Amino acid sequence: MMNPGMQDASTQKETGAQMDAASFRKQLEEHLSQSSERVLLRIVDAQGHPEELTGTQIVERSYALAEAHVGSAVPGSVVLLLLPHSVELFLLHIGLVLTGYVPAILAWPTSRVDAEKYQRNLLHQLRNLPAERLITIAALTKNLSHTLPYPAVACVVAGAARWEEIFTNKVNLENGERLVSDAVPLPAESGALFLQFSGGTTGAQKAVVITAAILSAQLERLAETLEFTEKDSVVSWLPMYHDMGLIACLWLPLWRSAQSLHFAASDWLLNPGVLFDYIERYCGTFTWLPNFAFSYLAAQHERVGQPRALGSMRAWINCSEPVRNRSMQDFAERYGTWGVPRHALQACYAMAENVFAVTQTRLGENAPVYSRSALRGPDADEASAERQFDLGDEVYVGSGRPLRDMEIRILAPGSGEPCAERIPGEIHLRTPSLFQGYWGSGGLRTSSFSSDGWYNTGDYGFLDGGELFVIGRYKDVIIVAGQNVFPEDVELAVNTVDGIYPGRVVAFGVVNEQQQTESVIVIAELRGEFDPIRKRSTERAIYQTVLTSIGIAPRQVAVVPERWIVKSTAGKISRTETRARFMAELFKQVSSSPAQRSAVLQEK
Repeated sequence: MMNPGMQDASTQKETGAQMDAASFRKQLEEHLSQSSERVLLRIVDAQGHPEELTGTQIVERSYALAEAHVGSAVPGSVVLLLLPHSVELFLLHIGLVLTGYVPAILAWPTSRVDAEKYQRNLLHQLRNLPAERLITIAALTKNLSHTLPYPAVACVVAGAARWEEIFTNKVNLENGERLVSDAVPLPAESGALFLQFSGGTTGAQKAVVITAAILSAQLERLAETLEFTEKDSVVSWLPMYHDMGLIACLWLPLWRSAQSLHFAASDWLLNPGVLFDYIERYCGTFTWLPNFAFSYLAAQHERVGQPRALGSMRAWINCSEPVRNRSMQDFAERYGTWGVPRHALQACYAMAENVFAVTQTRLGENAPVYSRSALRGPDADEASAERQFDLGDEVYVGSGRPLRDMEIRILAPGSGEPCAERIPGEIHLRTPSLFQGYWGSGGLRTSSFSSDGWYNTGDYGFLDGGELFVIGRYKDVIIVAGQNVFPEDVELAVNTVDGIYPGRVVAFGVVNEQQQTESVIVIAELRGEFDPIRKRSTERAIYQTVLTSIGIAPRQVAVVPERWIVKSTAGKISRTETRARFMAELFKQVSSSPAQRSAVLQEK
């Protein structure tokens, strides 16, 4: 079994000297200490007040917090952090790294996360991670202490009562059985700095071991590509348990002695304009956002209110698979007069398994696009090639070129043969910041790697002139009578239907036993008050939209109340979990496609 982070010369591309954990910690402390009088980190509290920390204060307070909470834990061991957005969360994470422990930030529940899924994922992590200690708010130590096979230590956090209420509404572990952990400890020579987690959209989140070697390789190449310096400033609402928030928005500016400001995602959802407020106040230059945030901000333009001066921004980076042209275009149109030119809207392809970024578009240029109608896949037939439907986006948006020393290849599903440019297939990576496998109860799992060190991402896309275009997840493709239907395209079309909660749409396939093919299922949340009349009329509208946009009649459409669709703890919609819930609760209750087709025909 390979140790995580111990790069194998035969399977991992070498790009020069690799940094070990001790050297990384020393260099980080030097970076921070050189900014003794300069504010590097701002953490906004629940009252909207940013707490400012200079580089020296970060070091001193991080060390103090870590030493106050690790107790008898052995250096090199995993320490779990189950804390809400707070200055303590940030400083404990940094402090544990500096003192030689391996922190892992667990997701704190939000009002929108599915309670059952959250609890299941949390128990999975508590049972399967090789931890020696959990640090959480005081009230939860009593709740969890009898459940855990290791100590739960209290950390004082401002507004703890508010956070405790949110947590207890989502999780009930008081009467749970004591967890028995058979997790394999991280080897002493692993070089691990911290653990981060995969998105969890296809099941429980999986732990990725971040070593000094792969983190420094990522940070150096990302900074080089973005020309990111100490003069830059990041503004973010992204949570620390997600790689976009942790790596791009915290570790990149820390490593470059640049400023960053962080506020809670829940505050942004309640008041989306606060992002613009902080950008204007602190002259932000970078922010990373998921695709839905661009759409949400565009839709909330009137609510956001008076214009802000956003001209300081060098890049608004859309980090989603896939990136949607309409979302970017709408955002630029709404906020162009505020200082947001179209060329400032950028894109990247990133994942926790590569620490973060794989590709990045060129700053100062519009992200590349490629016509959907011009794309030809290996399975395309003449009939499907000639179909022209309104998918909302007439183009795919590129995610940029690989960062230095990062390799991408596209392989045909099944045969594994290399695909020529503009022929879609599965995306494979080999990079100097690539992880070595997922760490779980059985140790390191490397099943997604080829013998020569290539990692199969499970994503589907193509290359054009060296630019990567991501279409979606390959395993999510719905094959209807020989035609490939990407659920992302169905969801994009349905999001245009009046009354639908933006971004809360899921499409997936189920086997049609009679026709021996797959059929399309669509689930969409109804915004606002849920009533049967609106539900039925919206279902008919969705059915018609999918039929005219995609050219395929969905077998079933289910309009559901807000928050019915299951999201991962990372905040992404979980297609797998939502499908399972639908099959268990609604599959036999929703009218079949003939009735829906009849309803549509009667309306015409």
